[in-house]
This record gives sequence, C-alpha cells and structure tokens, in this order.
Amino acid sequence: MRVLVTGAGDYLGRRLLEALRLGLPAGTHILGIDRTAQPPLDGVTFLEVDPFEAGTLARAVAAFDPDIVFHLAALASVAQSSETPSYAWRADLLGTLTLAEAVAKTHAVLVFLSSTVVYGEAFRDRPRPDEGVTPRPDTISGRTKNACEYILRDVLAHAGVKHLVLRPSNYIGPGQSETFVVASFAAQIARIERGLAAASLDVGDLSAARDFFDVSDFTAACLRVIARVDALPDGAIFNVGSGVITSVAEILDALRTMTEATFTVRATPDRVRPQGVRSEGCDPAAFAAATGWQPAVPLTRSLAVILDEARARLD
Repeated sequence: MRVLVTGAGDYLGRRLLEALRLGLPAGTHILGIDRTAQPPLDGVTFLEVDPFEAGTLARAVAAFDPDIVFHLAALASVAQSSETPSYAWRADLLGTLTLAEAVAKTHAVLVFLSSTVVYGEAFRDRPRPDEGVTPRPDTISGRTKNACEYILRDVLAHAGVKHLVLRPSNYIGPGQSETFVVASFAAQIARIERGLAAASLDVGDLSAARDFFDVSDFTAACLRVIARVDALPDGAIFNVGSGVITSVAEILDALRTMTEATFTVRATPDRVRPQGVRSEGCDPAAFAAATGWQPAVPLTRSLAVILDEARARLD
C-alpha cells in the first residue's frame, strides 16, 4: 500500500503520519508532502512541494502513485482564516484544486479533511447535526471547506476517481498551537505554576461549547477509513467526533482540578469569535456504523496529557 498525506508539517499531518507508520503493515510506503522541509520520521518519506505549483504537485503525485491520499493541507483554525481571508481562500481552494487535478490522473482514493464548521448557522437548529443537515457556513473557514467539498465532487467524479469527506469536530492534543482554546488554557496554567506569568488566565467566551475529542482518536479514525475504504461509498461524507458537547467553562473547570495553582480569569475581546453560534457538535453515528470506529480517549485524560506536555515544554 502507498499512502500520501498533504499538510505533513501541520499539527494534524505530523500526528497522522506517526499513526500510519505504527498502524499500517510493514512494507507500506508513506509519503508526506509539505511546502517546507520537515524533520525526519522513521518509515516516512518527506517531499517539499509548493501546493500552488500544479505541475510540480502533479509530477510528485504521479511519481509516488498512491493508493490513498489524505488531504490535510489547509489553514487549521477558524481564527487564522478570519485574519487572512485572501490567503485562506487561495490556500484552501487552489491547493485543493491542484491536488484534485493531480489525483484525477491516478487510481487513488482521496480522503478530504473538511470540518464540522461547514454547518455554521445550521447549528442553531441542530447543535449536533448529522450529515443530512445542509451546511450553512458562517465563517471563512467553513465556507472554504464547504467549497472544497464541491471542488472534489466535481473534479473527481468527472474523472471517475473515488473520494471521501471527513468532517471532524474539535480535535485536541499535546503540542497543539495556543491559538486553540485547550492548548491556550494549558500553556497559561503551566506558566502560572512556574511563576512565569501573573496568576490571571486570559479567556474568551466561556459559554461557547464544542465537541472536543482526542487527536489520537481522529488518527485512529483515518486508519479505520483505510481498513474499510473499499466498502465506503464514493462521495460519502462522515462526521467524526465524540458526539458530546462540552462548554469551554467545563474545560477550564476540569483543568483547575489538575493544578494546585490558583488564578483569576480575565475575559479578553480578541479571544471571542465574531459569529453568534455558541453550541457546535456533531452526530458521528454514521461513521461509527460504517467503520466500527468509536472514540477511546476520555476528555479528562486528553486534558491531563495536554497540561503535562505544556509543563514539560517549560523544563
């Protein structure tokens, strides 16, 4: 088997590559491509490719001749997309289009990492939407992800190439950027414990609620896709998440129980998203039924690992 992963240098890309090399049979060929050079990883070949250069990308894909492609390259956070709208559209759409055109000339199956953010305003009526709910994206990230789903549907269907769409909710894990809420809380607490910061934690809207699940559960979901890829229908869309909605306030309360440090909380406007939808989750039942996947890591365990990693980075 030959597996290609785009966005190999991003947080999720690196963790997926680590899971693939450990979870797939010996002899599997794994290629990670990214626009910048990457640190080595046993069992993985890296290739530096600019996703905007269609010819270079097409040659790289053709030379590797993958059986399955995981397309992860994109701006990872809603905040990043909102801050750089022109680049977000260029990176997500042009990168996806050039990859789709390259994969259309192969026999590979393309798995696209979309997001539950595509549901947008639909969350108001269905906080835990299933895949039958029509997306109504209300952020740049949601709109670009939704547009990429259409690009793949059009380009790959025309070429007779199979593709699947995964819409994960909020995956979390150690080493994630502080632009994400759980990583931010953990890093701030770790600095407060060491006396490196004042005993005050900056927060956004604590009433916001999301479906948080461990990044290792998402990489396990990708392995289940590989195992069941022949049985999954072309163009299928699957939500991937815990199915449980947890408020940011509950996340903070759980982290408080894991530290002896005391601190106040300070709300800062720059940490509040502009849109009004506050409760966002998903119904992952269809994916569980199709693949047998279930999340295995309790949220409290994820939070403890994230906090311990934030502490270790200060050593």
